[in-house]
Amino acid sequence: MKYILFLLISLSIYAQDTIPASKSVIALDKMNVVYRGVPNPISIAVNNAKSYVIYGNGVLKKDDGKYVLRPGSGNETKVFVEIENFDGSKVIEEHVFRIKGLPAPIGTLNNEYSTKGTLIFTLEEIKESKIGIKYIDFLFDVKLEVTQFSIKISRFDTITIEGNIIPDEVVELLKKVKKDDYILIRDIKTNYMFGDGFHKSIRPIIFQIVK
Repeated sequence: MKYILFLLISLSIYAQDTIPASKSVIALDKMNVVYRGVPNPISIAVNNAKSYVIYGNGVLKKDDGKYVLRPGSGNETKVFVEIENFDGSKVIEEHVFRIKGLPAPIGTLNNEYSTKGTLIFTLEEIKESKIGIKYIDFLFDVKLEVTQFSIKISRFDTITIEGNIIPDEVVELLKKVKKDDYILIRDIKTNYMFGDGFHKSIRPIIFQIVK
């Protein structure tokens, strides 16, 4: 029996589903999702076949022979694999993928984040704390490194910091904040922003210091 191994890789994470050559049995993985606005790389291997062709809306073949799937509008997209057997017969397999839009990224402080209100930290927790980003309700784990951010402390000018760590000089300023002061971390930049879906602004971090 001939098997098609169809791998869909998105943002360093991969999903896979194995589908027999016969259309009478189709087993799709729960991760059969592609994201709008970014190129979703595709790898295909077909056993015991003379040749095969992959095609569909948004399917592009790169110069290195690999494929990417960049879905358009709608809720789903289809990718077809046309297989030619050694006896000259042909089989066409259909793969259906759900399309989702990328959620807006949110800033994190020591892996903490809030979509409803303000975060609370002590000065000890802030020392050498790390800024990151997170995509809420996203099926894949996106590992992007923060390279720059700005921090606004009440009664002080905005400070732009290279890297992803709050430095000691900022911690010294935070010692001067009052009980009801809010600290804002914004203008967060990462090492790798690609595709239309990654042009969304990163939601800032708002927190207070308790002493």
